[in-house]
This record gives sequence, C-alpha cells and structure tokens, in this order.
Amino acid sequence: MEGPGAEAGGGEPGRCFALRRVNPFLGVVAVVKTDSARALSLDGVHWQIQILAHPPRGLWSGDGDSDKLQYFRFGSWSQARGLGRVPLNPILDLGHMLRASDALCGQVAASLDKIPFPLAPELEQWLLDAQGMPLALIATTPDAPGLDPAGLAEAAATDWSAGGRGERPFTAPTLTQPGATNGHRLEPVEELERLVRNAAGRRRTAQWFRREGDAWIGLDAGAPPGLAGRALPHAAFPPLALRTDWPDRRDAGLVSGYIAWLSPYLLTLPNLSDETRRDLEISALRHALVVDDLWRLYPRVLDPSLLAQARVEAKLRRAHTERPPEH
Repeated sequence: MEGPGAEAGGGEPGRCFALRRVNPFLGVVAVVKTDSARALSLDGVHWQIQILAHPPRGLWSGDGDSDKLQYFRFGSWSQARGLGRVPLNPILDLGHMLRASDALCGQVAASLDKIPFPLAPELEQWLLDAQGMPLALIATTPDAPGLDPAGLAEAAATDWSAGGRGERPFTAPTLTQPGATNGHRLEPVEELERLVRNAAGRRRTAQWFRREGDAWIGLDAGAPPGLAGRALPHAAFPPLALRTDWPDRRDAGLVSGYIAWLSPYLLTLPNLSDETRRDLEISALRHALVVDDLWRLYPRVLDPSLLAQARVEAKLRRAHTERPPEH
C-alpha cells in the first residue's frame, strides 16, 4: 500500500497519505507507512500501530504460509499517552518489532502537523444504474504499480451499504410525514438501500475505474460487456459517492436527509465545491460529537465559527454525560 506524502525527518522515511472508507462511507483513514510498519488513525489523534513481520513458525504457526510477511497489531499510540502495547506471541521477533515500532512512532509524531494527509491515488468500483452510469461508490483500492486486474475481478461486489445502523441510526424526516411510506414500513436506511437497488436495475452490475487526466477509464476487470475501456468525464461521478439528483420528490428528500446525516464524514473529502462544503458544514452542526472526532481530518473549513460552535457543543454534551451522579 503506497501513497503520496512527505518524508518525516529522522530514521526510516515515512509516507503519509489517506484512504477513503467506503461501503458504507465513513470518512478517511490517515496512514503513516514505512517499509517495516504502518500506523492508522480515524481521527488524527489515536493511532493503531501495525508491524510487518513473518508469522510464527513451529508449534504456534498453524497451517499458514510462514514465509509471507503480514501486518501484526503491535499497539496504539497517541501524543498524549505514548505507546501502549498489546500482548504478542513470544515466538515473533520482538526485537525487530520494537525497533520498527519506535521508528514508526517517531514518524507519526513528526507528521502530525501535516494532517490532513492527501488522498492516495485509488481505483474506484461503482455500482452502475440501469443505464450503465455511476450510481454509488462501493469499493476502492490503492492504484499501485503491478496491480493484478484478476484480483479486482474477484471483488465483484454489487451491494451498496448505507450504514446508519447501531449507535447512530440514520433517520429521515421525509419518511415520518403522513402517507410517506405508502403502506410499507421500512427503516429509513432500508428504504434508502432499496431505492439504490431499484435504480441499479434487476441485473445489478459494477465497474472499476482509473483516473487518467480529466477522464475516468473503465477497466476490464469483471466489467459488463461493452463497457471496458470507456472514458467518462469527472462530472459523471457523484462527488458525494452517491447520486443526489432524483426525479421523485420523496426519493430526493430521502437522499438529501442521508447526505445531511453523513455530512461530518463527507467533510473529509478534499475535492468538494465551496457550495457543497458550505451546505455540509451547516448540516454537520447537528452532529457535533462526530465533528469533534473528525475535524482534524477536514482539508478545508469555510466557516471556522461553525466548527468552533460544534466543538463547544460536543464538549458540553460529553461533560454532561460524564458528570458523576448527585447524591
């Protein structure tokens, strides 16, 4: 996994870049990578440290290929608390892992002022609509030299996930209006996923694309017949990873509500128009806790007062929930 970035001073050079988290879209992950290790962060503060090493041989090795290097979670690091290690198999080369971890943590510390990192070049897999045009982003992979197209063909997913379940469920005001469900009673996230499935048609198809200059070229990696090699303009791809123009007012409201709900994560994208970013910043005020977690990864902020307002609200809400009970 390679990517653009500047070298941090001292020790083994570190490469700093970001990758998108998609299907469902959850912003970006910041990466600091050396030849021996990598650090991953979802907020620019807390980092998971992973060391590249040979798996254990002998009694505890299992049936895996012990000659193939793998990433092992070594611990977590933050500037405030330093490195916290996890228990490791004693057969691993702990000396190598300690040296690689020390070097990596130094690179992370030296790279904090470069956050947010630029996005690495990626191939994109899009769910296509019934007319064969990009509808929803369902996968990405770093566009590395020597990439095997056969591996892309095997990753032929055609299901798009909206997320929005669990602790922070997606709600849509348009579905709570009288008669909005047309007799059906689905959760908003299920309604949204149904909408996308229907737009994709009965035979859902997907295609991988690579950016070349001002166009995106469709790859012949499990592509539908006749679509390999086609060139689409940048405008053919929804900038928010999901088509937002829908002819039906109810459908448009459902998608608009989803985009507003997703706004704190979408603000991590670098290539948004000022109009789109401004709308997302306003919507993100309703999700102050998420904004407070992610703001370091925002490449631009048009209205710093909105960001400050969200962060103050988040601190007040956290202080309220952490307040000890009164006796």
